[in-house]
Amino acid sequence: MGVFSRFKDIVNSNINSLLDQAENPEKMISLMVNEMEDTIIELKSACAGSIAAKTKAERELEELEEAVRRWEKRAEMAVEKGMDDLACEAITEKNRVLKHVADAKAELEKLSEMIKHYKEDIQKLEDKLESTRKKYEKIKAEAEVARAKARAAKSAQEASSWDTMERFTRMEEKIDRMNAEREMREQSANTEKQFRTMEENQAAREELEQLKAKLKGKN
Repeated sequence: MGVFSRFKDIVNSNINSLLDQAENPEKMISLMVNEMEDTIIELKSACAGSIAAKTKAERELEELEEAVRRWEKRAEMAVEKGMDDLACEAITEKNRVLKHVADAKAELEKLSEMIKHYKEDIQKLEDKLESTRKKYEKIKAEAEVARAKARAAKSAQEASSWDTMERFTRMEEKIDRMNAEREMREQSANTEKQFRTMEENQAAREELEQLKAKLKGKN
């Protein structure tokens, strides 16, 4: 299946509905996360290829536009020297190059649009991946709690009444610690994201001030 087909299937999929039908939701959502990560890598690789192609096309366009200017100057030079035939040849060559310029501009526009769609698709998939990861962590934690309770129940059947109660209490404390640790990890991740966003915004503001100072210096 191609990367674009997989992208559409993933973005349009109803995660909750798929999990409701799954025999093992924890395993299924883990596979979903892996698929999303692989697809994002492929999309970024394709986007990078388009960006490289755009850079090359921009360089070729500059060369073509320089050729147009060069033929225009040659035509003017020939006219000044009374060499009309040579001037016509220069004008003909200039017009030929202009056709290539038009083609190059169309290719640049196509690549720019393609890169724009790539970036939009990547953002959509990264957003869905983030929400799916959170859901995965929740399902994983719930499964761990369920397994812990199952082990506690099994131990209760094999132990004495007093010993059973003591073990069950310890297990509940362990489950509470697990839940508390999970909440702390989620809070830490959220804090990290906020600081990262703040740092990125600060870097952007600093770069903006540098740009303003640079432009002010030119004026």
